[in-house]
Formats: sequence, structure tokens, C-alpha cells
Amino acid sequence: MDTPTKTLTFETRLDLIHEQDAALCQYAELWNQVKFRWFANLQKPKAQQLNRTQFMHEIGMPFSYRVFQGVQQSIKGLIQSYQTNRNNRLVTLDVKIKQLEKTLNKLKKRCDHVAKKGCPQQAKQLRNRLRQKEVKLRRWQQKQAALVAEKQENKTPICFGGRKLLKERQALETGSAIEGWKQRWHEARHREFLLVGSHDESWGCQNAQLSPSEQEDAYQLKLFVPHQLRATFGTTINIDHLQFKHGKAAIAQAVWQNQVKKHDKSIKGQPLSFRFKRDKKGWRLLVSVEVAGPTEQAEWIDDDQGVIGVDVNPDHFAVVELDRNGNPLQHRTFDLPLHYKNDAQRAAIIGDAVRDLMDFAAQQGKAVVIEKLDFQQKKRQYQKQDHPQYARMLNAFAYGKIKDLLETQSIKRGIRLYRVNPAYTSLLGRMKYRDRHGFSDHHAAALVIGRRHYGFKEKPPKQLIGINAKGTVKTEHPPVRMALGDYQYYNKLQRWYQPLEKSLDFLSGWRHFRRVNRVSYSVEARLDGRPGMSPDLIQESTTLLSAHPAL
Repeated sequence: MDTPTKTLTFETRLDLIHEQDAALCQYAELWNQVKFRWFANLQKPKAQQLNRTQFMHEIGMPFSYRVFQGVQQSIKGLIQSYQTNRNNRLVTLDVKIKQLEKTLNKLKKRCDHVAKKGCPQQAKQLRNRLRQKEVKLRRWQQKQAALVAEKQENKTPICFGGRKLLKERQALETGSAIEGWKQRWHEARHREFLLVGSHDESWGCQNAQLSPSEQEDAYQLKLFVPHQLRATFGTTINIDHLQFKHGKAAIAQAVWQNQVKKHDKSIKGQPLSFRFKRDKKGWRLLVSVEVAGPTEQAEWIDDDQGVIGVDVNPDHFAVVELDRNGNPLQHRTFDLPLHYKNDAQRAAIIGDAVRDLMDFAAQQGKAVVIEKLDFQQKKRQYQKQDHPQYARMLNAFAYGKIKDLLETQSIKRGIRLYRVNPAYTSLLGRMKYRDRHGFSDHHAAALVIGRRHYGFKEKPPKQLIGINAKGTVKTEHPPVRMALGDYQYYNKLQRWYQPLEKSLDFLSGWRHFRRVNRVSYSVEARLDGRPGMSPDLIQESTTLLSAHPAL
């Protein structure tokens, strides 16, 4: 089995003298000038863009190939990030516009109805509300049209330094305030630079070499100065006593591998990339290393004994433990209270939840299975739930961050992470396993996700039975498969099941049947020390079922 790899980044604070700080500032200014010019070159039509050699001749600022690779990767990452965010915004706007159009149609019908009834005051209020909704609709449609046009023209309007700081310039009038703003603007635009490494270079990077120091768990960094600055700062900048709070094992492994490579050419080196960033406290160094295999244990935890199925939701992880035969053993819920939290708080909450999930998987000794889904598909799935609660949750939904942390923790802990197609997992979970095991919709979907990893075929039950409030038994039969493929049949099944589930009469009985079906599960739960159903409810449900021959 292929060993998954993940690029992890660890940071440390640099303790510099004045000359070293000035050298890094000059290095960052020179590097960012090339970055801005290269980005401007990429915004031209393809026929007018210059290659690296032509570009260097034009700007008159020769850089080594490896330094220029850092510029290219930085620009590429910015462009990809902007394009991804733009696609997400288009998806969100599309769903919002469709929902608002439905709301407008309802408001218009209601306004006409109220006007016919002869309620002028209420009709006036409805017309004002209708007018506000129409203004909002036009504003969203204009934003959508602008983003679509920008995408078609392949434009990426990135503001180096930040739009917020750029807008502050409009409110300044005095010369001293303008000079202070210029200083802050310059610092914001020239506060970082990136040096990319390669496995075939000495110490993993040609321009910045990290090697062991005499002090235990410490390193020294030799930074090569560009030719334009060597007359002032010399050939190299040596920074000693670098210590990393996190990632000690991964960095030590990479440095040792690069050290041994100098004497044994058969060993492949480990590339190291260095990003220098300046903030209010000074310079930070971020070292990126590629990790292949667990760093906290020797062997991988695989799916031999079963798996942990996980359904990722905007407010929680629905987790079900399965054995090797696809039978559920227990289920858990890990909450994600992300609403009304800032970015740092959300990152901390997601990190804690992922850590708790991986602790549970390591404790059970089983691999983890998640859905192979991107953010846009996941967001569409929940935006169909036209409810303010889902709107608030989606506003804070960080699906990409969750996936990234799951991948990182799985490699660190040596827990295999598998991905499966999530198509119709919620539908099959609701129909087959929700009422049988007393699960929620999300835990039932997590069970289907775990079973799908082993290739189990999910067939819907031959009949669905519900009991309404009067005790009347209802039986419904799913459509016949005929010669349809799996996903064609599931699509047909979903079209049949959705209106049935929305039927209030059937749904009330379905909930009661759900309570009845939880009897066996709840008795076992009480034996395990977990709260279950009351004996009165068990007796009442059993008596009700025995009175119906159809069951």
C-alpha cells in the first residue's frame, strides 16, 4: 500500500541582531519587487507574457533559479486561493439568489391576496418588505455577474498589502498621517519571502541550509545573501540556536537524512522550504518538511479489525465504530460549536475535535473513513435545508480546514485515512439504519460511509412500516430496481422517498416506530452503563406492536 505524504510546516521565532534584521528586510524588499513584477507579467495575455530569462533581462535584477522558484510558487498559491474562494462565492450566491427568488414569489402572492382582502396597512408592509428583497436580489445578481465576467476574462485582482489598509489612504489628509501610512503600506507589502528547497540540493535547500547545532535539540541556519546585497551584508547570514516547539521528530529526521546524504549518495535527501515572515514582534521562520509515515508510532493502524465511519457536518462529527463485517458497535458525537467564533477560535475548536476523534480511533485501533467531498458539494447539501439554523452553521463551516487537519493527524499518529464516494449515504442511512439502530440521520450516514469502504452493497428494505398517532399501520414499498444501475436506482429511490418523508401523517408514525425499534438497542445500552428507554415506554410500545398482525 502506498504511504501517504503530507507537507507539514513548523515555526520558530528568530532572535536577531540589528545587522541581521536589516539584511532580512532588504532581502524581503528585493524578493517582493520581483514578485510584484512577475505577477504583473502573468496578468498580460499569454502571447505577451515573458519567460524567466526574458523577464530577468527586462527588470535587470538577476536571481538564481531556486530563488525564482519561490516567487513562482508564492504567486501560484495566491492565484489558486483567489480562484477557489471565487468559485465558493459563486456557489453561495447562486443558492442565495434561487432561495430569494422563491421568497419573492411567495411574497408577491401573499401581497396580492392581502390586497384583495382589503387590508391596506398590511399590504403596505408587505410591499415595503418586497421592495427590500428586490433591492437585495439586484445587488446579489450584480455581484454574481461581476464575478462571472472576471472568471471568463481570467482576471485575479490581488491587492498586495491588503485592501483594508489601502482604503485607509482615502481618509487621510495631513502630510504626517500620509507619511505614516506609507511606512505601514511598505512594511505590509515587504514583510515575507520564500525559499524553496529540493531533495537533490545540499541540506535540502540551496539558499538556506539548516544543520545541527552543538546545543541539544537546536539548529543553525546559513542563509545565502543575493548578489545585489553582498557588498553590504556579506555572503551569508548565520543564525544560531534555533529551537522548534513542535515537529521536533519530523525536522530531526529531515536534517539527519540530508546529513547522511552527503556521505551516501544512494539515500534520497529531504527537501526543506523556508518562509521568513515579519510581524510586530520581529521575524518568524516557518520550515516546511514532507512527512511520509507516522511520526508518533512505528506502525500504521489499518482496517484489519474494522473502521471508524465519520460524517462531517457543520456543527459536529457523527462517528460510528464498525467491525470487519460492517456491523455497528458504538457511536459518538464530537461537537463543533463554530458559530460566533473568530478564525483563531474556530481553528482551535476544529483542532480539538479532530484530536479527540483520532484519540478515539487510536484507542479502538481502527482506521478512519470519511467522505470524498469538496466544500462546494458539502455546502450545496446543507443549503438545501432552507432554515436559519443551517445558514448560521454554514457561515462558520470550515470544511477544507477539517479535511486538512484530518490528513495531518492521520499521518502523525499512523492511522490510515480512507475516502469513499458519499453519494446517497444520507438516503440509505435514513431508510435502512436510522430506525433499526436508533441512530440520527448523520450517524446512519456515517455507518453507510464505513460499510462502503468494505464494498458492502446497500439494498433498501422491501417495505417501510410506520404507525400514526391513532395506531394505524402504514406500509410503503420502494420502487423496483428493474435494469437500472446503482446510482440511477438511488436517484429514483430518492425521488420516491423525499415526498414520503415530508408527509406529516407518515412522519409522525415513523417517529413512533423509531422509538419502538430502539427497544433492543436501549436495553443493551443500559447494560453498558448508558441511559436507555424507560421500562414503561418499552412495555407500551411492545403492546402496541403485538396488536397489529401486519408487524
